[in-house]
Amino acid sequence: MLKAVRLLGVLGSLWLASCAVTPQMVKQAPAPSDRASELTQMPEGEFSPQVMYQLLIAEVAGQRGEIGVAVANYLAAAKESRDAGVAERAARIAIYAQALEQALEAAQLWVELAPDDAEAYQVLAPLLLTFGRAPEAVARYERYIALSAGRVDHGFMQIAGQLTRAKNAVAALSVMEQLLAKHQNDPYAWLAHAQLAMRQGKLQPAMKSVDKALALKPNWSPAVVMHARVLSLQGHKQEALDYLEKARDGALEGDTAVALSYARLLTETKQLKRARDEFERLAEKEPRNAEVNYAAGVLALQLKDLDKAEDRLKRVLRLGQRILEANYYLGRVYEEKGNIEAALQHYFAVRHGEYYLGAQSRAASLLAEQGKLERAREHLHSLHTNNEQEQIRLYLVEGDLLRKAGKYLEALEFYADKLKQHPNDTALRYARALVAEKANKLALAEKDLRMIIKREPSNAQALNALGYTLADRTERLDEALGYIQRALEVEPDDAAIIDSMGWVQYRLGNHDQAVKLLRQALSLIDDPEIAAHLGEVLWKMGNKKDALDVLEAALKKFPKHEALMNTMKRLGL
Repeated sequence: MLKAVRLLGVLGSLWLASCAVTPQMVKQAPAPSDRASELTQMPEGEFSPQVMYQLLIAEVAGQRGEIGVAVANYLAAAKESRDAGVAERAARIAIYAQALEQALEAAQLWVELAPDDAEAYQVLAPLLLTFGRAPEAVARYERYIALSAGRVDHGFMQIAGQLTRAKNAVAALSVMEQLLAKHQNDPYAWLAHAQLAMRQGKLQPAMKSVDKALALKPNWSPAVVMHARVLSLQGHKQEALDYLEKARDGALEGDTAVALSYARLLTETKQLKRARDEFERLAEKEPRNAEVNYAAGVLALQLKDLDKAEDRLKRVLRLGQRILEANYYLGRVYEEKGNIEAALQHYFAVRHGEYYLGAQSRAASLLAEQGKLERAREHLHSLHTNNEQEQIRLYLVEGDLLRKAGKYLEALEFYADKLKQHPNDTALRYARALVAEKANKLALAEKDLRMIIKREPSNAQALNALGYTLADRTERLDEALGYIQRALEVEPDDAAIIDSMGWVQYRLGNHDQAVKLLRQALSLIDDPEIAAHLGEVLWKMGNKKDALDVLEAALKKFPKHEALMNTMKRLGL
C-alpha cells in the first residue's frame, strides 16, 4: 500500500474553492474554514497503487483542463477506495464540471461512507432535487438539520440559500414547506421560509412567515430587517422606514444590521443626505466595518463630498475588502478632483470583476484627454472581454475617443468596420450617426437613424436624434417636429428630448414656447448644451441680460464646452 502524497495544484486552489456548487440551483456557501485547508490538497490515506494512479491521472487531467477525464477518474478512485475524502472530492469536482449524474453518484457514496457528515447531506440534497427526487431531498435535508444542531440556525439559512437558486421554484418551496411543517417552533425555519418566499416574489406568505419568526423570537434583528424588506418590496417604503426607525431607536438600538438596513432604504428612496448621515454614524461606530465605510464613501462621492469619499474608500482598501470596487470609486474621486495620475493608478488596479470594463474605459478616456490617444486605444485593445456585448461596449468607447478628438472621418471608418461585423447592433449604428452629423455627412446620419427607427419604432434616442438633426441642420422643420413629438410620447420627462422640442419651436419662430421648454429642460439637468440653446433664444428675443446670466453661469461650470463656446462666438460675445 502506498501513502498518498499531497498534490497541491490547480484543482486544489481553483476547483475546490468554488466547486461546492450545484449548477442548476445552488451556489453553496464555501466549506467552513476548518475544512478549507483540507480541500486544497489531496485526501490523505493508505491507497492501493490502482487508486493512486487514478488520483494522479485525475489531478493531471484537471491541470490540463480535461475536466471530464478528471471527474471520471476521481469517481473511479472513490468507488475503488471507498474513502469518504475521495468521494467528497469527486462529488465537488463533478458539481463544478456540471457532470451532475456523476456528482449525484459520488455524493450518495459520500453519504454512505460518512453518515454523520452534515456537509455530505448538504451537497446531496440539492442534487436530488435537481433530478426531481424531492421526497428524498426532504429526507436528506432533515438529516442535515439533525446533524446541524450545534449551528445557531440549525442549518435552515443554508438550506434557504440553496433552494432560492433552485431551477424548479415550486418544488423548492414545497421542500421548504415540508421541512417547516416539522419545525413549527423553530424561528429559523420560519425565517428561512420567509426568505425563500420573498426571493420568489411571494410577499404575503413571506410576511406571514417572518411575523411567525418574530412571534417566536421578539425583537430579532434578522427578522426585523426581513420584515422591513418585504414591506419595501410591497411598495410600502415609508412604512418600512418608520418600522426600522422605531426598532433602531427602541429595542434594537445599537444593532448594526437594523441601522444598516435603515440607511440602505434611505438610499433606495433617494434620501441621500440622510442616508449619508446614517452611514457616517455607523462608520464612526464601526470603523473596521468595510461594508459601512464603502457605502459611506460611495454616497459621499454622489453628494460631491470628495474628501470624505476619499477617506472612507481608502479605509476600505486598508481593511482589505471590496478592493476592486473601492479602487474604482477612488478613481472617480480623483478624477473629480483633477488628480489624473492618482485616478489612473486606481482604475488600473481594477483588473477583473464587475467594475473592470468601466474602470479601464475611464482610464482610456483619461489617457486620451491627456493627448495620448494611441496609448488609450492600445489599452482598450489589451482588455479581455467575456462576450460579444462587452466587446461592442469597448468599440463604442474607442469610437467615442476618436469623436472627442475631432477625428470624425477616422471614427466613421472605425464604425463602418465594426458594423460589417455587427450589422444589427443598434448602439454602434447610433454612435456612427452622431459622428456622421459632426462630419457633415447628414445623409449617412439620417440613413443610420432611419434604419434604427424602422427596426425599433419606439427608440426615443434615435427619434430625438433624427428630429434634432433635421431641426438644427435643415429646413425640414415640420418633419423634425414630428420625430421629436414621437420621442416625447415615449419619454415625456427626458431633458434632452424637451431641449430638442424647445429648439425646434425656436426654429419655427415660437420663441416664448421655446424658452419655456428650454428652462424646463435645464431644470431637469444642468447641461451646457441646453444652457447654450436657452441663452441663444433669449439673446435673439432681445433679452440679453438673462441670456448673459444663463451663458456665464454655464461657462463657470463648463469653461471649455464646445457648444457653449460656439454659441458665444456666434453671438459675438
